[in-house]
Amino acid sequence: MIMNKNSETKICQNCKKDFVIEPDDFAFYEKIKVPAPTWCPECRFIRRVVWRNERTLYRRTCDLCRKNIISIYSPKSPYAVYCNECYHGDKWDTLSFGREYDFSRPFFDQFRELQLRVPRLYSFIFQNTNSEYVNGAAYDKNCYMIFVSDNNEDSLYSYSLMHSRNAIDCHTSNDCELCYECIGCKKCYMTKFSEDCTDCRNVVASKNCSNCQDCVGCVNLKNKNYYIFNKPYTKEEYLKKIEESNLQTREGMDAVLAKANKFFGENIAKYMHGIKNVNVVGDYVFNSKNSFECYGSNAIEDSKYLTWGDNSNNCHDGYVVVDKSSFSYEIVSAINLNNVKFSFCVWNDYDCQYCDNCENSNNLFGCVGIKKAEYCILNKQYTKEEYEELLPKIIKHMNSQPYTDKSGIEYKYGSFFPASLAPFAYNETAAQEYSPKNKEQAERAGYFWREPEERNYKVTLSSENVPNIIEETQDTILNEVIGCEHSGKCNEGCSLAFKIIPEELQLYRKLSVPVPKLCFNCRHMQRFKKKNPQKLWHRKCMKPGCTNKFETSYAPDRPEIVYCEKCYQQEVA
Repeated sequence: MIMNKNSETKICQNCKKDFVIEPDDFAFYEKIKVPAPTWCPECRFIRRVVWRNERTLYRRTCDLCRKNIISIYSPKSPYAVYCNECYHGDKWDTLSFGREYDFSRPFFDQFRELQLRVPRLYSFIFQNTNSEYVNGAAYDKNCYMIFVSDNNEDSLYSYSLMHSRNAIDCHTSNDCELCYECIGCKKCYMTKFSEDCTDCRNVVASKNCSNCQDCVGCVNLKNKNYYIFNKPYTKEEYLKKIEESNLQTREGMDAVLAKANKFFGENIAKYMHGIKNVNVVGDYVFNSKNSFECYGSNAIEDSKYLTWGDNSNNCHDGYVVVDKSSFSYEIVSAINLNNVKFSFCVWNDYDCQYCDNCENSNNLFGCVGIKKAEYCILNKQYTKEEYEELLPKIIKHMNSQPYTDKSGIEYKYGSFFPASLAPFAYNETAAQEYSPKNKEQAERAGYFWREPEERNYKVTLSSENVPNIIEETQDTILNEVIGCEHSGKCNEGCSLAFKIIPEELQLYRKLSVPVPKLCFNCRHMQRFKKKNPQKLWHRKCMKPGCTNKFETSYAPDRPEIVYCEKCYQQEVA
């Protein structure tokens, strides 16, 4: 159905729901020479993120040198997996796996066979020191279980943590020190259980505060000291109130957090998280321009449907797209690209399509693991003239003989990889966080499911017996196996049990917080759920007399009083 002479409504090939393709979308597809999508944005997003195993780690050996490694690939995965030294070494050649294109078979069948033969890089890490248990991480020192995080030191159990020290259990926070259970915080010190705070010190259970010090349970404050639930106190009164609240105990902190969450819902909220944007629709977007339905991104321009974009322009449909990437489409784990389409883990490439783990290359089609090469198809080298003659024939063949998955969905040229080609199980990936499924649901949708490995441990300390104050916690807790309070009932990948490591206990003591009762995975999911969803609703400003309308990630049934940018700034200035 045509919405108007330029927009078009289509039915998603996957979920069968309607979605709209706008005029600017058509212009972009024409510019990069791809057909319009047949899947809706939500289904395209999940199809991409199932390629991102970000937080599931395994012990295994390098299949070349046989040394022990910590990898994102299970020992039971069907791939050869190499450590960093072997993968980037000279003992093997990706071009040796090259093969002729077979016009009697679908392209994706041939690509899958190549995937299963070419070795894969064990994890995505770069120049870390004493930080073995990480992934998607670079320039980290003495860090443990941090993911998609760079330039940190002595930090643990965090996601998207940048340039921070002594941080633990944080999410999307930058330039922080001695912070605990923080989400979206920047340049904070000794801040705990807080969200979207900037330049704060000794702040607890607060939200969207800026340049504040010694505050508890506050929201939308700027340049304030000694406030509790937005009420001012003298220093002496404040210290007395804090002592009475027993924030160092689990019960005292839980009571304050419960009151704070209710208090946040009674206050105003800006319609989106972001500053210094021009013509931007989405959430958690900063310093960007002319970008729509983008999330968790910074310094992007003329882009759409990006999650975790940074310093890139003219990119559509991407997950982790950074470092001057441009004019690229349907990409995952992308660094410094130009005109790259339908690809995963592509770094410093241009003019490439349907590639998997390819680096510093150009003019590739259907390649796996290629490094510093050009004019290759299915890892076979061609001359420029041969490549340019063969490529249009392959694209035509993909359309005339499409790949059909188990559910009957056809994949022609212009579609991202089918679910069956994803290198990870659904429950190993970020897709399980954004769109949780059980085994039956995932397999029905065409995704692989990996059963958890048998755990050879016995719980020695139940969650109810974990001390409720850090001063009562002895070093002997380092020898305990603690049962997660959720006991697997959360259906969120609960680890069932966990241990405390010495560096972790030391940080809890510095921060005066009790040892947690939940495993790392459950704590991560609690933080993840506190962030607004990647979904937009059309609403209007709730300030009386204002007629401004906007797209917002605050659902209409949420308690927050949602204001437009202008009204919010007037209110909290």
